[in-house]
Amino acid sequence: MSKLITAIYEDGVFKPLQDIHIPDHQRVKLEIVSEDEASLIESQKKALLEIAGMGSSGLTDIARNHDKYLYQRDW
Repeated sequence: MSKLITAIYEDGVFKPLQDIHIPDHQRVKLEIVSEDEASLIESQKKALLEIAGMGSSGLTDIARNHDKYLYQRDW
């Protein structure tokens, strides 16, 4: 089970900002991502999902005109 939690680092300890409901002494792996990085990652995910959504858009010229759709301009 994966969870994304927000925590603050104080006095050498990561303190979750919400309840995480896992047993005491449960081993987990942490990936440290700053809030600035997280914001960038979310905007990249959003852009990629918009591009991926083109596959079900009904457009038939995506390969031929991919720059137009990707960069939203004609070359």
